[in-house]
Amino acid sequence: MVQQSGFQFKQFYIEHGNVAMKVGTDGILLGSWVGSEKSKRILDIGTGSGLLAIMLAQQATNDCEIIGIDIDAAAVAQAIENAKQCPWPHKLGFQQAPLQQFIADEFDLIVSNPPYFASGQHFDSARQYARHDGQLTINDLFEHSARLLSANGQFACILPTDIATKAVDIAATFGLYCQQRLTVMTTLAKPAKRTLLLFSSTECSIIEQQLVIHQRSGEYSEDYIALCRDYYLHF
Repeated sequence: MVQQSGFQFKQFYIEHGNVAMKVGTDGILLGSWVGSEKSKRILDIGTGSGLLAIMLAQQATNDCEIIGIDIDAAAVAQAIENAKQCPWPHKLGFQQAPLQQFIADEFDLIVSNPPYFASGQHFDSARQYARHDGQLTINDLFEHSARLLSANGQFACILPTDIATKAVDIAATFGLYCQQRLTVMTTLAKPAKRTLLLFSSTECSIIEQQLVIHQRSGEYSEDYIALCRDYYLHF
């Protein structure tokens, strides 16, 4: 039976009917941008439907272990089902757990498309958990990612551009230093809304780049197509 409520990628399908946060550009950007080919252990914080974890499984070596955690039981169940249907189920595992209480061996790569709406904004109960930073503050995100990261590991996330600089400063207090920053604009006529950040424990000059998703014509830009070509069905 062909499923209709999810999102079809080139090599896998993501059902997201039972999760608060659906497949969206933020997750696809991050999963396409982060390289997982050299990582043996990967953690996806706030995995939701399992999108990021499964995207990274497509790139990762056959012996890579990828764990996705989420505080929402329905999301974890959805991620498990999506993993069963993808070509790399042996690489993937999912757990219901808050990051603050999660205990595991160190990871080579940690990724997160975290909640970023400020306290005081309200959604339905499931979306409240998925989007509200009261359950996972930026401080918590960096503190516990640093705790779980190997000495030579990397942490990558996507955040609203207006809090990205603050996030870089917060990360540094936990020994995570920004290596790369990709600022994303929907079009050249609009201000940047999202920034992708890559951190490690090594201080260095930040590599700054920009990405425009749509051309003036409304079509996807060549840079966006090149970035996401391995995933989008029609790229």
